[in-house]
Amino acid sequence: MSHDVAGSIYQPFWKGFPLCDIHRSITPDVLHQLYQGVFKHLVAWCQRILTPQELDRRIRALPPAYGLRQFKNGIFALSQISGPERKNMAKILLGCLVGCMPSKGIAAVTALLDFIYIAQYPAHDSITLGYLQDALDRFQANRDYFITTLVRDNFNIPKFHSLLHYIEAIEYFGTTDNYNTEMFERLHIDFAKHGWRASNQRDEFPQMIRWLSRQEKIASFETHQKQSQSREKDDSETLSQQSPVKKKPPISIAKFPNFPNRHLSLIEDKHQAPDFTYYLKVYLNAFATKPVQPRFLNESTLPFTKVDVYNMFRFHPEGVHDNEEEKDLVKALPRSAKNPCGWFDTVIAIVKDEAESTGVAGEQNNY
Repeated sequence: MSHDVAGSIYQPFWKGFPLCDIHRSITPDVLHQLYQGVFKHLVAWCQRILTPQELDRRIRALPPAYGLRQFKNGIFALSQISGPERKNMAKILLGCLVGCMPSKGIAAVTALLDFIYIAQYPAHDSITLGYLQDALDRFQANRDYFITTLVRDNFNIPKFHSLLHYIEAIEYFGTTDNYNTEMFERLHIDFAKHGWRASNQRDEFPQMIRWLSRQEKIASFETHQKQSQSREKDDSETLSQQSPVKKKPPISIAKFPNFPNRHLSLIEDKHQAPDFTYYLKVYLNAFATKPVQPRFLNESTLPFTKVDVYNMFRFHPEGVHDNEEEKDLVKALPRSAKNPCGWFDTVIAIVKDEAESTGVAGEQNNY
């Protein structure tokens, strides 16, 4: 331009700065690059391969599971998809593709999802960064599947190019939660949405600023009060008066059973548990002072014929990260006119200490 107002910059201000690489100032962004960028493209490609209707049908057919959101109407009709919704989609996408996409496509999708999840680790070392590089290499080795299916002509997409710089950024600046914009997106709610709702929507800016200023003053005063109260208490007195922190029990059930005194034969029929009586004997036999030999369990009798039946119980597993509270329900609903197949969740119970390290690892039996 004639006045150098716009156009190319021939002498940038950082030229000649020692130990300066301006490109490193552009750090990775999990929310906008991975979920709202890479994963958004991936979902669009899968919709073109399967058709949006088929992908939605598979999503609606997924059974409920712990930690997974049910998209009862699919995802194609969603508009203005938020970050948490993208995360919930990422949890179920791979399960909806198995069986309708060849192994090369599944490998490419798996590699991208692995990259997204490994990039969010709260701690990294050379081993985890190796996992991240391996996921990127696997995607690059299988990504031509999307070209052969005519979904893409090339991968000249800036957000896919950013994947090449994640490892370097983590080595220089630490884990991605240090510079992820997701935490600042949360401030939109406090600074914009709540302020807007507190105004009368007429000349809203001065009202929003006044409201926000008052909220900050109230928060500051509450902090001052807490600090003043803590100074007045003696450390020893505080320790003696402190009550122990109440932890939620790992499992909690209702006070009264849904089906009290239900006959064992009725449980085997209505609850689709044909071997319930036998395995109840096996369980109780383990606590007997004189256990019965396993081959005689079928002929043995129980001292009761009825038990109380609960439809569900709530459990609170320990969170993976600190200060993370998790909870969920396990349901076992019998067959009824409204629910002819019943509802029976699957639970994997840890019964030995070895399971802490092996998890669900097992062997494949070939018949």
